[in-house]
Amino acid sequence: MGPIEFVFLTLFIIFGIIGVMRGYGRELGVTTMLLLALFVLEFIDEGYQAQLNRVLGIFVGSAPTALTLARTFVYCTVLIVVTYISYEGETLSFPGKRGRLFFDLGSGLLNGYLFAGSLWYYLQQANWPLLKLSGEFTPFHTIISQFLPPRIFDWKYLIGLAVIMLVARIWK
Repeated sequence: MGPIEFVFLTLFIIFGIIGVMRGYGRELGVTTMLLLALFVLEFIDEGYQAQLNRVLGIFVGSAPTALTLARTFVYCTVLIVVTYISYEGETLSFPGKRGRLFFDLGSGLLNGYLFAGSLWYYLQQANWPLLKLSGEFTPFHTIISQFLPPRIFDWKYLIGLAVIMLVARIWK
């Protein structure tokens, strides 16, 4: 396993630990926000990439590599900001208490998968900017890359999941 996989697996585990500490009720609120953020990013990427490229082109030029790097920077920044805001203070939370290890850990790991996996996907799409990585990766990297959130969830599924989460939150 190479250093890239180690970094993202470490993030994944950290989110699991955070889930145990915060409880699944609060973690599901973060899950909902991450699903909404991924929906917006994937919706823009699929339907409005040309318009986004025009706007980014004003700042970075029209070279395809520069546009890909700028788009990756925007997508990763959005994910980081949404995740930070979702974890900061009391935000959207679901009813429930801490102490159910399976649910607490599972919801934290789910958030780790959505966050770290999406960052991994976007950075990989841009050919790992700021890192000097060779084109050869470990078999683990190759396998995991096929199961990253933006790769397997189309924006239609993401909005569906987010709506289900919001309905579950308000259902009495």
